[in-house]
Amino acid sequence: MRSPNKLSVTIDQTADWWLGELDDPWFHALESAVKDEWGVDPLRIREGGSIPSVPYLEKEFSCHALHLPLGQSTDQAHLPDERISLSNLRRGKRVVERFLSNVASTPSPSPIQSTDT
Repeated sequence: MRSPNKLSVTIDQTADWWLGELDDPWFHALESAVKDEWGVDPLRIREGGSIPSVPYLEKEFSCHALHLPLGQSTDQAHLPDERISLSNLRRGKRVVERFLSNVASTPSPSPIQSTDT
């Protein structure tokens, strides 16, 4: 690759990564709500790097977070002309309603333990 091009990268800020707690009862309640609405098991895809505040919120409130994306890969998230379909918004609303119903009948999960000393 004998290119005259050069690239310089600097890292000005960093944030903790986040990975959802898959054994959390509320995660299962959300997963069930998605399956009931869409008729298929949800895909567990590790993406969403634009949400670096989630680990901070989990630590601050001593609880697990859930991430429910409503868009599609073609929605141009965070780009000019970002969009989301009305169908996805309506179905997302029904997922949230089902999730809240599921949570109402699920025992409360234990709070996460802070590792800060």
